Amino acid sequence: MFDIGAHIVDYMSTMKLNSVTIQLADSLYAIALKKAGEVGVERYLDHLVADCLLRDGPAKQTKEEETSIIGHSQVHGSLHFSTGEVHKTVQQIHAIARRVWKEGMNFRKAVKITAHEFDVNETTVRDKCTRRITISDTNKINTEKFEELLKKPEELVKHLCQKFPDHRQAIVEKFKPIVT
Repeated sequence: MFDIGAHIVDYMSTMKLNSVTIQLADSLYAIALKKAGEVGVERYLDHLVADCLLRDGPAKQTKEEETSIIGHSQVHGSLHFSTGEVHKTVQQIHAIARRVWKEGMNFRKAVKITAHEFDVNETTVRDKCTRRITISDTNKINTEKFEELLKKPEELVKHLCQKFPDHRQAIVEKFKPIVT
């Protein structure tokens, strides 16, 4: 499953998939590996090629053609999130919020402990709290804005629900015990 805009499409069940084998020079594979992160190179390249074909290909598709290819038209050019990535983003933000709201930690210490808990770098956790939850280019979330959201639990949950509308119920349920 992959997410285009705010909609998750289960492309495995909606269309026939064809296998393609590509060969990459070591230097290109290293770049793909670095950019792919936890998603994995194969899945990353799958999304990259689909993105290129749908958006930047020589013959841009009309909305109708795009809808027939992916099942709906794109809302906007957001980053693609697999369900697992949304889950990790929300889990890490939840861990930060719990530590700040319930344990009285400051943001910096909560980031450090959360990074250790999830076995990732602190920059990865900070990325989840900022860039990964930014909704629009005109209203980017930076550390200062995230810390402001942390002071307003209901606003943070509302923001996460706006960013990940297909996961609204799960987000509300996850945060309910620590918001009230």
